[in-house]
Amino acid sequence: MSVATVNRSELVQKARQAPLARFMLFGAFAAGLGAIVLLLGLLSGHPERTWWTYQTNFVFWVGMAQGMVVFAATQKLAKGHWSGVIIRFAEAGAAFTAVAVVLFVGLIIGRQYIFTWIHEPRPEVGWWLTSKWFFVRNGAILAVLSWLSWRFVRHDTAPDVREVTGGEVVARTEDAARISRDAAILILAFAFGYSLLGYDLIMSLATKWVSNLFGAFYFMGSFLAGLMLLAVLAIVLRRAMGLAGIYTSRQQHDLGKLCFGFTVFWAYLMWSQFLVIWYGNLPEETYFIFYRLYGVWRPVGIAVFLLVFLIPFVGLLGVKPKLFAPTMVGFALVSLVGIWLERYLEVVPAINQGAGPAIGLPEIGVTLFFGGLFCMSWAWFASRYPIISPRLAADALEREQH
Repeated sequence: MSVATVNRSELVQKARQAPLARFMLFGAFAAGLGAIVLLLGLLSGHPERTWWTYQTNFVFWVGMAQGMVVFAATQKLAKGHWSGVIIRFAEAGAAFTAVAVVLFVGLIIGRQYIFTWIHEPRPEVGWWLTSKWFFVRNGAILAVLSWLSWRFVRHDTAPDVREVTGGEVVARTEDAARISRDAAILILAFAFGYSLLGYDLIMSLATKWVSNLFGAFYFMGSFLAGLMLLAVLAIVLRRAMGLAGIYTSRQQHDLGKLCFGFTVFWAYLMWSQFLVIWYGNLPEETYFIFYRLYGVWRPVGIAVFLLVFLIPFVGLLGVKPKLFAPTMVGFALVSLVGIWLERYLEVVPAINQGAGPAIGLPEIGVTLFFGGLFCMSWAWFASRYPIISPRLAADALEREQH
């Protein structure tokens, strides 16, 4: 199917062809298998490792899902018409933001195993790290961001729902002002809220370590993960939904350039943080970095640098690797594994009492649990909303012809 032959009626048909059964079946199998490993770990005599992995996966999957929705919001503000075909793939991440609010209850249940400041109070931060205020604050951040995400997505999908279900052809600019306003509010809330989540859910685990840049490092890393997962989804769904000629090589190249650009930005933020800590040479700052770059944690630290930056940077430097589906998917998956390891490296060394890395059945099982829930929530969204926007996709394809 060429770009020239695509019309609105064909796009409406494509919007109904998401591979729901496959996503739901895979998600249910992964979540079920992971839930068994999770429960066995929690019921064992030493549940702490399972709780550490739960924390790692929580900050990884929740940030990535929110980053996908924020990508869609940035396209509204930047008037990124090129993304009209794939924007709904990203907005589907809103479903997992609601699941995240429920999963946050797990952090409350396992707080004794995760948050070191509960056992070792930190008077220098006073009231900020007290159990009641800590969990109320972070639960409220997750709930508000989920609500803002859903408000933005509902307004953006409403015209497409009318077109797909009732046959009404709507203009691309319908309700554009309100959607742009919702997008702006969501982006600002994401930057502020996920900075606080980064400080609270990750940085607070390391006693006395402080970095003013860490909040930005966390939410931009989550945004990068959202871009990489979107790149994988777009290529997988192009084949599964028959989107050849609709999700074009030009769109894939644009998304690949974004993945490459934010990979470089991740390295910039990492270097900016490292340089200030190295130059200041303050023990309360340097120990966090050096503990993860030397000794038993050094292989994981090197792996994070290679997987998140060096390999995707070199691999996506040219045009052809971005356009060739296997290489684009491969480098995106490498980056996602690296970002997961980064979360593991940020969380576990701070709370495992000096032990080295251990990645085995508990880590794989809990990751499957979270990944399965993500797939199921994505399929749930696609079953209720058009997974392709006929008006935005048509606009993207029309502009591509000129």
